[in-house]
Amino acid sequence: MTVEILGPDSRPLAADVRNAARLQAARNRQMAATVSGEAVTRAAYQGASYDHPSFAGWKAGNYSGQSALSFSRSTLVDRLNDVARNDGWGAAGTSRLVDNIIGAGWKLAARPNHTTLNLTFDQAEAIATQIEGLWRDYTQDVDMWCDAERTKNMAGILGLAARNRFGPEGENFAVIVWQEDAPLFSTAVHMIDPARCSNPKGMLDGEYLRDGVAIDGYGAPVGYHFRKSHPGDVYAGNTKLWSWEYVSRSTEWGRPVVVHAFDPKRPGMTRGASDWAPIMRSIKQSTDYEDFESQAAMLNAIMAAFIETPFDPEEMMAALDADGGEGALGRIYGEMSEAQKAYYGAAPISLPGVRVNTLLPGEKANLTKPEHPNANFEVFVNAALRKIASAVGLTYEQLTMDWSQVNYSSARAALLEIWRGFTAKKSSFAAQFMAPIYRAWLEEIFDKGLIELPAGAVPFEENPAAWCHADWIGPGRGWIDPLREAQAAGERLDRKLTTLQQESAEQGRDWKMDADQLAREARYYRSLGLKHPAEMENGTTGSDGGPQLDEADQDTEIEEGVNGRGGNRSARRHPLGIPQIGRQPR
Repeated sequence: MTVEILGPDSRPLAADVRNAARLQAARNRQMAATVSGEAVTRAAYQGASYDHPSFAGWKAGNYSGQSALSFSRSTLVDRLNDVARNDGWGAAGTSRLVDNIIGAGWKLAARPNHTTLNLTFDQAEAIATQIEGLWRDYTQDVDMWCDAERTKNMAGILGLAARNRFGPEGENFAVIVWQEDAPLFSTAVHMIDPARCSNPKGMLDGEYLRDGVAIDGYGAPVGYHFRKSHPGDVYAGNTKLWSWEYVSRSTEWGRPVVVHAFDPKRPGMTRGASDWAPIMRSIKQSTDYEDFESQAAMLNAIMAAFIETPFDPEEMMAALDADGGEGALGRIYGEMSEAQKAYYGAAPISLPGVRVNTLLPGEKANLTKPEHPNANFEVFVNAALRKIASAVGLTYEQLTMDWSQVNYSSARAALLEIWRGFTAKKSSFAAQFMAPIYRAWLEEIFDKGLIELPAGAVPFEENPAAWCHADWIGPGRGWIDPLREAQAAGERLDRKLTTLQQESAEQGRDWKMDADQLAREARYYRSLGLKHPAEMENGTTGSDGGPQLDEADQDTEIEEGVNGRGGNRSARRHPLGIPQIGRQPR
């Protein structure tokens, strides 16, 4: 017998619809716990079954990476920002991440690719020295022209961007603008709150628009829609709240304009999700538990004792109220109270420094026994903190600053393991955030002629990628046992297993700057007729007891590198397409 499935219009369903219905029916039969008392065939993977109590009510949605985030991002970010404002562990975790990834800022180690720029290695090193000197002028300017808001130097910009990227938002935005009135460098960074990037006027996501990001057919961002005011900005006359501005990702000739740093968890994601999202429930539960334990402990402290009486309250009230409070029982207790008061008034009980209270006959005082915090309180909180630390890439000791339970070996092993995570985060953040800013600034200094190039060198506009090669030296890993670890570094250098550049970078230092400083110190010591401490320990290398240096040549090279001799501070090309800043209010 053939059964034909009909639709609402009493006509046979299309073949694809019938097949889908049959497939769903098969799934429903498999999900059923029993059929006629017999267990149905279970799923091949227990994690996909519904017959176990743990999975019976678990209906997981099938979302794309971006759709799952778009549906929840606003509420998720608001709650995580509330945690960052009001929860000590949440604020501490973000601060530890920023301290370990950004520290006091990053130093530039320019590495132009001499093999593709028609340069010798020495020529590339000389140009790198010039670039590094100009970068220090730009990023450490006391007037803070590198920041469009002029409140931060580059270290401050990096720190704020990292707080967005590794904190509640899980991403950061910046727009590279052009300041015509800047005295030295016109390139500046304008930080944008991620909440300002959204679809204009509440539009739904479309094929080429995802959560404020305009994309092409491959999903690559081509521009961003920014609300002109933060959705939470409240001030008189705010007319920008429902206005958006579209900003292209880059100019026509490839200069970066919008900088967007995030870690896509799945293909197709255009916005970032915070690493704190999976542990938000644990944070809330541990915070609530702390509050409940604190309230219980306070109540325990306030209610220190109770008076226990043998009389039933209802019987006493009935006796007292039988005739308006003038009954025999009422008179008896009234007379007893007056007699007791007169007696203790005439002959009070007193002990030095102690207050003695008296009770009525039959009453006794019961002191409460403090039972809070609960014996399991510390175990529960520590378990929650370990989960939080692991999820965001910290050790328990780093998050809590409690190092009482570790020794050298365990601390060293933990920090080595966690340092890999910091290195990965730093590398990704440098590629997404610092590299575009560095590229835009490099274009400006080459366009202004601030770098003196040898004949035959490939111009910047012909191969910007080769000129943009760079290392970013961040905070040092630090020492647990300075003597032992310094000896190990010296052994690696002796065996040619590492370089000064690598060893210095691990401690957050630039080996070339250290070498320049050591040379200056050696010259100063010699000018006073003294030997440098390193020379007294390791021997001398020069005929005069110090390193053999061509001081005039070195000083000249350093001066040229910092000042950019022969540079033209006026750009030869007008930066069409670069957002410009008007300093005068409109």
